[in-house]
Amino acid sequence: MGKNVVILGTQWGDEGKGKIVDLLTDQASLVARFQGGHNAGHTLVIDQPVRSGQQIYSRGDLIVLAPVSTGAELLAEGHIHVYNTLRGRALAGVRGDQSARIFCQKLDAELVSIAGHYRVAEDLPEQHRKQAVHITLDGDAMRFADLK
Repeated sequence: MGKNVVILGTQWGDEGKGKIVDLLTDQASLVARFQGGHNAGHTLVIDQPVRSGQQIYSRGDLIVLAPVSTGAELLAEGHIHVYNTLRGRALAGVRGDQSARIFCQKLDAELVSIAGHYRVAEDLPEQHRKQAVHITLDGDAMRFADLK
């Protein structure tokens, strides 16, 4: 099992942390950077595949530009956008935001969840499997719509 490295520093400033991250990037399989300021943590963009066993958490929206493998987990307090195939688990609105949404280019997920309401792979609507979809919550019911 690999090890995780997290770089935190209140006195280094963003530039100092950035230089250290740049030095370590070549040794990492996944790099996630946050920018400071009043929008810190609102949107996290991942441009590398999310592999089995990896978990990505965003305090805001999460945008994934690469495939999400079976066994991988995406968690966001806001919306989740996957501009590729979603095979793992996607949990949006993890702190109870019922207006959170999930968007993906190809739905092949193990589980999708919005604000604690979930569907496992066996319960996903057949007509939306392996299709581009937009998932919302309507009361206690999950709604699946074609993404066109």
